[in-house]
Amino acid sequence: MTDRAARAACGPRRPTLAGAFCRLLVAGLTIAPRGVAAAADEASIPAVAQPCLACHGAKPLPGAPTIAGQTSNFIQWQLVFFRSGQRKNPIMQALAAQLSDNDIRALGAYFAALPAPAPAPPADDQPDLTRAGEKLGEQRHCNSCHGETYLGQQAAPRIAHQPQAYLAQALSDYRSNARPSSGGAAMTEIAAGLSDDDIKTMAHFLAVLPP
Repeated sequence: MTDRAARAACGPRRPTLAGAFCRLLVAGLTIAPRGVAAAADEASIPAVAQPCLACHGAKPLPGAPTIAGQTSNFIQWQLVFFRSGQRKNPIMQALAAQLSDNDIRALGAYFAALPAPAPAPPADDQPDLTRAGEKLGEQRHCNSCHGETYLGQQAAPRIAHQPQAYLAQALSDYRSNARPSSGGAAMTEIAAGLSDDDIKTMAHFLAVLPP
């Protein structure tokens, strides 16, 4: 991608630091748009989505979830939380600060329309932990919001097949109230009762679910 294209994707009014970071991601990590979905060629990707793909492609950067096929409502809520500062992340807050309401709606619709990746799950070298996670999910009725196969619905995100480290961090952030819940206070209340071992168990179970 050319620097001109990167400037167009990142927008002319972006603050200097955020704009430089955005252009670096878009211009330097051009493999992400090709990897996010075979059906989506680079020309079909909206300019507003280009910066997102650098971190959230088919092979997300460490700490970043995959968002292709994620529910539109969830994506929109998270961008609103980042834009308002309710959810903290210096990169995402800087990027979301430049988004209009229409941009946020467009991003939700775009990523929700992409097919969710179906990667081979990591090898399950802890089957006992997997069974414990499945039981914990049933006890906490997680599938009542996230769907029977944890693929998400309405404002509840797809949590199956996400990176284990990301899932564990998300649950920890909900428990400490560092991350707002998009379903009222549902996740905050549920995570408040989880121990460190519970979080590890649930994150492992969700990460190794078969596609």
